Amino acid sequence: MPKDVDPAGALNSIREARAGLGRKFDYPVGWDILFGLMIAAMFAALGYPQISPGLVLLGSLGGLFWMVKWWRDRFGWWVNAWAPKKARWVVFAMWPLLIGCIALSIWTRYFGGPLWAPLLGGGLAFVVTFAFGRWWMRVYRRELAEGTH
Repeated sequence: MPKDVDPAGALNSIREARAGLGRKFDYPVGWDILFGLMIAAMFAALGYPQISPGLVLLGSLGGLFWMVKWWRDRFGWWVNAWAPKKARWVVFAMWPLLIGCIALSIWTRYFGGPLWAPLLGGGLAFVVTFAFGRWWMRVYRRELAEGTH
């Protein structure tokens, strides 16, 4: 290490940079709305035999691809939901709720449930995805600030 470098000052600069990183990527709430709508469409389509879930899935995956590309172009990087150690638990907490939404949606298609069930399953999936997406970002920002990621 060069003699003119202050290790404590360098470490402090790193900590300040990490703490500020999470504040730099303020993204529009439309991101979570669009993501939630794609998940809602996929889940609702599962319940209706008139709609091909495969086509809706392909359309939603195309939309997700575009969203990730937009994020990378805007911020220069992408983090999947599983990478951050603390934030991944938000995803684990979300899973049982989304599985319930899927079950509600397929109830109509395979078990003769009411026609409103897939719409409710998709709507609930939207709410869950939106809320947990915002929660995930808060946990991830805190994780970055603490330097645990």
